[in-house]
Amino acid sequence: MQGIVGCKKVLLAVMIMCLTLLPVGMQGWAIQEPFQELISIEQVLDFLGCNTEYLNVNGWCVLNENYMSIIDLKSLASKAAEFFGLEKGYDLFSSQGNGIRQVSIRGVNKGGQVISIVCQSIQTLADKNQGHESYIVVDIVDSTQKVNSRAVKALLKGFFDTIGVNPTITVTLVGSFKGQIEPSNMQSICSSMLGYLKARAIEGLHEEGLVSISGYSPALGEGIVSGGRPVNLQVAMRYNSYKDRTYIWVGTPIISIEY
Repeated sequence: MQGIVGCKKVLLAVMIMCLTLLPVGMQGWAIQEPFQELISIEQVLDFLGCNTEYLNVNGWCVLNENYMSIIDLKSLASKAAEFFGLEKGYDLFSSQGNGIRQVSIRGVNKGGQVISIVCQSIQTLADKNQGHESYIVVDIVDSTQKVNSRAVKALLKGFFDTIGVNPTITVTLVGSFKGQIEPSNMQSICSSMLGYLKARAIEGLHEEGLVSISGYSPALGEGIVSGGRPVNLQVAMRYNSYKDRTYIWVGTPIISIEY
């Protein structure tokens, strides 16, 4: 899965650099295709018959401004907090040093969704001239199961529209099966899911109790290009001995959280 790994490394580098500072892959990405998905990610878990654990929707983008001060970053982060309806008393942290300015907010809205917002301005070197690149990352975790992924994605897209930028958005739904499922059966479950979506497998990884497959389905509307091939779906399965459950992650266009 070298191509997907390359895409994920860039995406996760941005997210990890930002989100892991909260207390408590660019090459290979194509323009997202305009048509809407025909099957929701929730329908996939329903087809598999597993329990739904939580939904994660993540969006990030490069901001139009190159340089942003801490005051600028706080203003943008606060605007996002207001847009997503975070309840009063949310956590706000700011820091600067080593060429990085960052403001992060974490809180819960009235719907029970956990919202993490990170605004960051990073010093860069280009042709020996110092410059800056600024980013915003918004991460929504919903375990209430009261809203679907399309609604959360639309909410996230709505915010980015207000600041005039085009984000990269990933959607990951996490489910689980009781007990341990052997890797061979994990493979069968993933294959049946691909069949349900009329998807073709593009890349696969099978090691140390982990099964991960990326593919393309005409029923899912957004995609990236990996190694010259379109990808808009990734599924992964792994057994958690501590909880005695086998977890499944289904992401579009890829899984953007740890699994």
